[in-house]
Amino acid sequence: MPLQALAQAAAGTKHAFGVPGSGQSLELIHALESNGVSFHSVHHEGAAAIMAGTVGRQSGRAALAIAIKGPGLANMVGGMAACTYENLPMLAVAEAYGPDVSPAKAHKRLDQGALTAAVSKGRRFLAANGPGYDDLAAWAQAETPGPVLLELAGQIDEAENIPAAPALADTGDVLGRIERAERPVIIAGTYALRQALSPALNVMQIPVFSTAAAKGAVHEGLPHAAGVYTGVGQDLVPEGDLLSRADLVVGIGLRPSEVLAVGPFHCGAVNLDPVDAPGQDGFAFEGMARDTAAAFALLAQKAWGVEETANATARLRQHLLRPGAFLPAAAFAAVASAFPNGVRMVIDTGYFCTIGEHIWQAPKGNWCLSSGSGRYMGIGLPQAIAGAIHDPTVPTILAVGDGGIAPFFAEARLAQRLNLPLAVLHMTDGGYGSVRTRAIADGLTQAPMLEPGASWRGAFDGIGFTTDTADNSGGLTGILADWQPSDGPLFAELAMDAEAYQDMVRGIR
Repeated sequence: MPLQALAQAAAGTKHAFGVPGSGQSLELIHALESNGVSFHSVHHEGAAAIMAGTVGRQSGRAALAIAIKGPGLANMVGGMAACTYENLPMLAVAEAYGPDVSPAKAHKRLDQGALTAAVSKGRRFLAANGPGYDDLAAWAQAETPGPVLLELAGQIDEAENIPAAPALADTGDVLGRIERAERPVIIAGTYALRQALSPALNVMQIPVFSTAAAKGAVHEGLPHAAGVYTGVGQDLVPEGDLLSRADLVVGIGLRPSEVLAVGPFHCGAVNLDPVDAPGQDGFAFEGMARDTAAAFALLAQKAWGVEETANATARLRQHLLRPGAFLPAAAFAAVASAFPNGVRMVIDTGYFCTIGEHIWQAPKGNWCLSSGSGRYMGIGLPQAIAGAIHDPTVPTILAVGDGGIAPFFAEARLAQRLNLPLAVLHMTDGGYGSVRTRAIADGLTQAPMLEPGASWRGAFDGIGFTTDTADNSGGLTGILADWQPSDGPLFAELAMDAEAYQDMVRGIR
């Protein structure tokens, strides 16, 4: 039976997420659990997709998010979009009508292929003769990773095979450009994480940046780790200073989707990437190499800029860690001090994210999760829960703002039910700080982004989190010292001055 075969092949994923129906989705969940896969019931299918994609990124195997046909899959589309933006591999499994079922059968009917076309790599029916989990997961995981839709439509005999990815040829003299360069810098995209290139990046003796989505590709505590490259960095961040000294930019899967602005560099640039991403020509790359090995051998022979990089990142940290100011930088510093052996940091989207990207020193990619590409507000809580489920041996810290706390709040019940080692740090300035900046600058209404006096502490307290509040670094330090991750989830509300919150990003982005 295809459902049993699917469940057996997916056994290595260990976790699946979703909102089941009473049809084949429920039968699949039963089969998964019989094969050792834990199914986690969530409250919104969009969260299920984000959780499955997060487990897929961390485990290297596409996990499953399960929904009913029609409205269930429609709910999941938003989470699939987040996975598309962040290159998270997952299988969206939905009940469906088969291709030969009459349109007169209309209950919850929807054109599911059209609905998901923009946020998936494609779709297939589960069939007796057709791709199973291994083929579908390989499709989701293949460059560039993302969601694949698998439809459960009863007895289907045949389904199309998975399309083969084209092999692309090198262009330009990439190796020659690297060999001749005296001051190359590296900008690593998420492709570097998927190719497990961190050990090689960690021993380089040249400046190494990452995109925000690839944060942790190089250990950010090392002196040559230059931090995050966004394309819009201002005077205080290292990207402007260091790139102005370089004579060659070497991208590793550097793609327009992972930066905030695309444009030619002041010097030459080449890229190491097996795909031609849309808009890549905006970087004006002089060449594309499809394999990294030969290029890395040449880059390992280069040496320059380590002292300059260490000085540039130190200046930025000194600027952000202003004495007496209780702002996100101080909160991230308190976490680093409380957990010297490291945590999995999950950063939602907002001005605190801008600060966190630049000041939080990620030791490796799987210990830093965010929406670095899509800036998808609300992704943080599902990501944090999934990260803690996948690997509960590492404490998980979620930094989230006033906008991101609400969209998937109900999923916090899963963290409480599983007693996860998760701390939610709500950094609140009483509104949507980054949107408010535009309103202030242009004299537009600020009312829609202000929530003065709003608090989420009672809500988290009501579902069983340990809760607390702090409005200074000492208070947060005490909260973190008292928290034992093995005792279950914590929520801490961190009140921050709204005007200082606005000012903290000046000169950075």
